[in-house]
Amino acid sequence: MYRGNLCSLESYRHIPYSLVELIQVVKRKIQSNSKMGTYPLLGDDVFYFIVDDKTKQFSETKSEIHAKYIDVQIVLDGEERYGYSLSPFNTIDEDLIEKKDVAFSQDINEEQFVTLYKDDFIIFDTNQPHRPLIATSEPKYVKKAVIKINKQYLIEKSRFE
Repeated sequence: MYRGNLCSLESYRHIPYSLVELIQVVKRKIQSNSKMGTYPLLGDDVFYFIVDDKTKQFSETKSEIHAKYIDVQIVLDGEERYGYSLSPFNTIDEDLIEKKDVAFSQDINEEQFVTLYKDDFIIFDTNQPHRPLIATSEPKYVKKAVIKINKQYLIEKSRFE
């Protein structure tokens, strides 16, 4: 997990440059168009979507993992709390990896929490448990962009950097 803010993208030296570049591209695109929808960048390897969602009480949320795609979530309006763990799930409650690249579980080790505000972003690697859409107090609307980046694409790209 890595947390940052769009205002200081150039200063993140420990994030792969190709990942920072993709976040910068999406940042420019959402400045001119932040309408809900899905937007391709590099076919199925890199795309993003913009959603208006509503945060929930902790008990109503699920932790998830993705096997293929790295998740970069950017809060565009509102605030959102995330749970995450640096350890894998102990067990999986619902496995949709093959169909939708997502699996859910409530069986999490040492879950930690972070709150994001407008222009903050968070990066979750593949297979890293994360729990989005937790309300900071009462459930509220949040608008965010979610960038999906095929991890294999980043591995291939980094070979040539």
